Amino acid sequence: MKIAFVTFEYPPFIIGGAGVYAFSVTHELAKLGHHLVIFVPDIPGIEYDINTKNIEFRRVKINKKLPFNALHYWLHLPAEVKKEELHKKFDMIHFNGISYWFLKKKISKAPHVVTIHHLVIDTIQNNKTSIGSRIRNIRGETSFFIPLLEKRCIESADKIISVSDFTKNQIINTYKINSNKINVIYNGIDLNGYNFSQEEINETKKQLNLDGESIILFVGRINDPRKGLTFLLHCFKQVLISFNVKLVVIGKGDQTEARNLSESLEISNNVLFTGFVSETDLKKYYSLCDIYVCPSKLEGFGLTIIEAMAAGKPIVATKVGAIPELITHEINGFLVESGNSDEMVSSICALLQNKYISQKIGTNNLSKVLKYNWHENAKVLSKYYTIVTKE
Repeated sequence: MKIAFVTFEYPPFIIGGAGVYAFSVTHELAKLGHHLVIFVPDIPGIEYDINTKNIEFRRVKINKKLPFNALHYWLHLPAEVKKEELHKKFDMIHFNGISYWFLKKKISKAPHVVTIHHLVIDTIQNNKTSIGSRIRNIRGETSFFIPLLEKRCIESADKIISVSDFTKNQIINTYKINSNKINVIYNGIDLNGYNFSQEEINETKKQLNLDGESIILFVGRINDPRKGLTFLLHCFKQVLISFNVKLVVIGKGDQTEARNLSESLEISNNVLFTGFVSETDLKKYYSLCDIYVCPSKLEGFGLTIIEAMAAGKPIVATKVGAIPELITHEINGFLVESGNSDEMVSSICALLQNKYISQKIGTNNLSKVLKYNWHENAKVLSKYYTIVTKE
């Protein structure tokens, strides 16, 4: 099947989970024999891997001088798709996230499928984004333009792929979409690469001056309010009263506010900010931590949670979005109410104190995570493509 995969994010240009999704799904579909033409933004200095069998790239013009540079990408996209179809028509157009449908005319006669990772309108409501902020942040997803595009995108798509039941229900309730139009296909991860030797773990701890303490891990965009880092830092201060522990914070984004908060809370000596790390190093951090904490206010899926599962780690996470679909309380993690610092602190402390429970939960996660892998995801997606093209 010839598939046009339209994505503004693709490694090495990654903003969040959508970029990881794009890379993983396309590579696994290619292994199944599908031919993918990936339409990516032509960003100066960004080079895409062109050596994968069954994958080609088409770079679509953007103009960084525009207030919203993705607009330029979408405007040039139809011409690029039509140019490609001069050789052979596409069987499927797959959009990774909201895009393009600010115009009524579709870009191909092939079925249009869109993957929705989360609703932008949920982000605006969850973060209580002010009108002034939405005006100033014209480039971001909380601008006035993006929710309108989201609505058009969801209504115009032939079919919708949701990454969780939570997101599916949000789409139905927010935009009054028929449930038959939406199919849930969970995200996955690469389950390989988590088996580090104890010697490697110890050496990394020593290099980072983490030897001797228990380690709590946070992974997410540092300055994204949805990820709940500010809340976690306040909770971590309480944990330090009883335990000698370090908090490792991994992720992109401006660290200034978080660093200043850790200074004011007098916990900075126990908090390590790594910034963005490579995939190999990220897996190593998951493997060396004692507890993974996800304090999010909103999660359309929760990719970092299944990454922690793959490392066999106990998890403490907020009971929001799709997270309860991934974690069963006290079986493969602890669920706490969003914003409830007492529950968060007591759950972390319980795992630090009781190694038996911690190890048991970690072992349960090693079993649970097997259902979340990109290869199985791609096989399900491939079957779904076949069904859609026959309708």
